[in-house]
Formats: sequence, structure tokens, C-alpha cells
Amino acid sequence: MRKRSIKKQIWLDLKEDELLKRKSKEAGLTEAEFIRSLIKGYRIKAQPTEEIKKFQRELYGIANNINQIARIANSKYSVSHDSYEYISKTLADFILRFEKKIYGRKR
Repeated sequence: MRKRSIKKQIWLDLKEDELLKRKSKEAGLTEAEFIRSLIKGYRIKAQPTEEIKKFQRELYGIANNINQIARIANSKYSVSHDSYEYISKTLADFILRFEKKIYGRKR
């Protein structure tokens, strides 16, 4: 048996239909799920692009490197200059590339 037993039919013009299709696809939802989410008052966001996902994975890698360096620093009570330089340069390069790609900024 269906979970939902009430059917609603609505009429849309061509622009509204295209907008519904585009926005539901961006959110990763079916059109019906998209409409039900709006009715419930959910704030619907577009799914991250592959480019954003790539940046996220890279940032997670940098964070992992920082964590590894922090563990070494806590056990030895110091951090090598090379470790500090590596993570500092990696993070700075990442931020510059991210800002340039996402925001079109150059420092």
C-alpha cells in the first residue's frame, strides 16, 4: 500500500515546469520530493558540484596532514620546520586556488 494516499494535481506553465525540473535536479530530489520538502518548510539547497566535492576532498586531506603533524608535535613537544613549512604552503596554495575558482578572486 502507498504511504501517501492523497493525490494533488497542479497546473504549471512552461517556465514554472522548467524551473521545477531544474531546481529539483540541483537539489538531488524528485519533483514530488522537492514539492513535499517545500511544503514542510525545509530550506532546500543545491547539491555541491563535482568541483566543490573535489575541493572538499582536498581540504580533508590537508586537515588530515595537520592532524598528523599535531599528533607528532604533542608527542615530541615540537614540530619540525619542514613540517610547518609544508602544511603552511599547502594550505595557502589551496586557499588561493579555492578563492580564484569559486569567487574569481586573486590576491
